[in-house]
Amino acid sequence: MRRIRANRTSAEKGDCFGLARDSCGESIRPAWYTEIISKERHVGVSVLKHILLVDDHRTFLAGTAIILEKHGFNVTIASSGAEALNRMDQALFDLFVFDLKLPGMNGFELSEATLQRHPAATIVILTGEDISEHYDRLIEIGVTGIMEKSLGEPEFIGSLQLAMQQLTVLPLHLAKQLRTKDSRSLGPGSKAGAANRTLTDKELAVLKLIAQGHKNKDIADRLFMSQRNVEYMISHLFEKLSVSSRQEAVMKGIELRWLNVDV
Repeated sequence: MRRIRANRTSAEKGDCFGLARDSCGESIRPAWYTEIISKERHVGVSVLKHILLVDDHRTFLAGTAIILEKHGFNVTIASSGAEALNRMDQALFDLFVFDLKLPGMNGFELSEATLQRHPAATIVILTGEDISEHYDRLIEIGVTGIMEKSLGEPEFIGSLQLAMQQLTVLPLHLAKQLRTKDSRSLGPGSKAGAANRTLTDKELAVLKLIAQGHKNKDIADRLFMSQRNVEYMISHLFEKLSVSSRQEAVMKGIELRWLNVDV
């Protein structure tokens, strides 16, 4: 199909595709742009995929949005979890790209909230941090991909396109952490009565932090969880271990050889 080539005036030129932004982060579309999209819809050509990009570093946010629009994406931006949820109330998105460290609601909680609203959502975590220890939790939450901010532009765009095809995208060093089991048995020498009980990696991490004397708030901060989720997990952990206190949980962990005496 022959594409329409539009002549833009200098007043219509914004950033990529000539799209300036309003105070809410939405693209302001000039008449020439609206005309092209309208004609594409009319003849059955696929329209731009809509991405919600969330990061609290505004320079990175703006630069990444420009790259995405250059490659044919329609981009809405937000700099916090609360702002992102507000954007979701205003529009539908084909792909969600979240940083992990966000003010207020972190990337884990935002991903969970997004999937509660849209169970089929495609979520990609884009981060500059080493998240090896949080890999299992991200997979448990249900994110589609994890990408590093150091990726070059071709790799970045290619990875997003794979994610939108419902293909998992992972850095190689994280892919090597894949396991055939989502949980582990309680202790290699467990008694038969305890053999059917299991601890997930996240529960084991909580148990280790309890053994080190950390309070719920400290555990929440270290594991990027809300304090309420930590309290729920500890309660569930006590039930699994058949204990009623932190001290009993630690002793049971040592007995079942999940904890060392010097933790």
